[in-house]
Amino acid sequence: MKKVFVFAVCMMFILLLPGCGKEDVKTVKIAVIGNEADLYPGYKHGTQEAAKDAKAEYEESGFNIEYEFYGYDGSYEEGAGIVDMLAADETVTAVIGAVDMELNKTAAHVFDSSGKLFIVPFFLYDSVFDDNHFDTVFSLCNSAEKVGDILCRAAAHTSADRWAICAADGEFERTEMNGFAQSEHGENITVADCVNISELETGFDEICDRWEMLGVEGVVIFPENEEGFDLLKKIKARSPQMICEGDTAFDNADLAEKDPELMAAMDGFIMADEFILNISTDEDMGIYSDTAEDYTAETGEELDSWYFQGYNAVRMIADTAVRVDTDKPLEIAGALRESGYSGLLQSFSFTENGKLADDYSTYNVFNSEGYTYSYVFND
Repeated sequence: MKKVFVFAVCMMFILLLPGCGKEDVKTVKIAVIGNEADLYPGYKHGTQEAAKDAKAEYEESGFNIEYEFYGYDGSYEEGAGIVDMLAADETVTAVIGAVDMELNKTAAHVFDSSGKLFIVPFFLYDSVFDDNHFDTVFSLCNSAEKVGDILCRAAAHTSADRWAICAADGEFERTEMNGFAQSEHGENITVADCVNISELETGFDEICDRWEMLGVEGVVIFPENEEGFDLLKKIKARSPQMICEGDTAFDNADLAEKDPELMAAMDGFIMADEFILNISTDEDMGIYSDTAEDYTAETGEELDSWYFQGYNAVRMIADTAVRVDTDKPLEIAGALRESGYSGLLQSFSFTENGKLADDYSTYNVFNSEGYTYSYVFND
């Protein structure tokens, strides 16, 4: 009995020696907020797959990757309640934001103040970054000003010299309008008119008469929701040769496929990309094809590019945490700001205040069958 006791005591001291016990596991808990009615096809599935892959990949490396989705009904009040709850939860490392820009504007302040990493995979007001310096907030989509600039650059490569801008009253759409009108790449085009979308809706014929008098050859439309589709059809019906552009509010294949008139109006339509997929080699195309096949086999649906945005939003948090060996949000944020992130068919770099800072941009041109051709230029 005495020998057993001595052996047990010895083992206890051995286990207490530095380096002899099992290292503490670092837990990275990732919360994803979303109103499922607003989410793009494949996005949520992408976040779930990323969490599953990261957990399996890093379970032997001393990191525990946790994931939880927090759904809400789309109301700002319920979403804000989730934001406050997550900000107060000391176990949460990082939060991935919802589609609602108003909610994300609030969440950016709340999570930065509480020291949580906050990744926004969707559009966000430019003022959220321009009016503040955040340590932990990052955007994965082009800014509104950048969208306007992309469309101005695209306009400069068309045959249209004189352009009209139509924008909704929202902060994001007005910033897009300014990005187009003030772009340094617009030296070859003239902005002949700027109108509010509501004015165009109520005084369509009068404004179109004015455009004819001004010699307008192209129209760029920044709608808030789906009102742009009816305006596009009316513009093309009256002036078939008019060159038209817009943001990703026009990215709705399901709607276009059910409306032959809209499909015809979309022929030649130019649309700025909100984010970029890097598919430039045969290897990249193989990765995309394999991912699409796996996604379809599992869900029965066609893969949407938002799958990658969701996947990489989660993986950038987990992969960066493991790369710099930390579960501290501020340290993960510092590493992202310094080195960016290269993930599944996407690479991200960021400005000092967390705004997306890609080195090149793309826009797409639709044909009469709804397919698009992409054009790339370096910034």
